[in-house]
Amino acid sequence: MNQNSNSSSSKSPPASESSRRNSLSASEQRVRSKYGIWGMDETPELSNPSPEVDEAPDSESTHHFHRSVLFYYLIPVFGFFPSLWTLYRRQGNKEQMIVSRLSVTLALAWLLGHLLLETSVQVTESMTLPLLLVSSLLTSSYFVVSVWLMIRIWQRRSLKIPAISHVAEEVVGRHL
Repeated sequence: MNQNSNSSSSKSPPASESSRRNSLSASEQRVRSKYGIWGMDETPELSNPSPEVDEAPDSESTHHFHRSVLFYYLIPVFGFFPSLWTLYRRQGNKEQMIVSRLSVTLALAWLLGHLLLETSVQVTESMTLPLLLVSSLLTSSYFVVSVWLMIRIWQRRSLKIPAISHVAEEVVGRHL
């Protein structure tokens, strides 16, 4: 008989618990359901789940995310690596692939030019100063062009650079 009274009391919560649960506001119930803050015998009684669960990904926010990724690709020197990864994995939309090819082309052109100029500085003694000036001009140009392309992305304008875009699409696009 003692067992029956225990089993019947554990199945239905006492009146004080149910009245306390009903007295919770809707916002308190959402907070409790979101963070799992319920007592041993309490369960959430929300008729519809929180709006975050039902919402589909917003196309506007994903578009802004994809545009912000383009800025990362164009960061001088450091943007080369995520751009190369995107091209290697062939993941991303058309705009990401175009910007990745352009970023890789700019970075490789800068690196090749910089290495050739620095090697020339080490080899020749008479042309040291002019070669160092050209090297610094090349580096500054790479940074300025990268910032200019970021501004063009922000303005939602074309990213075509006369000679470099063609090389990026034909050469880099074919090999990566």
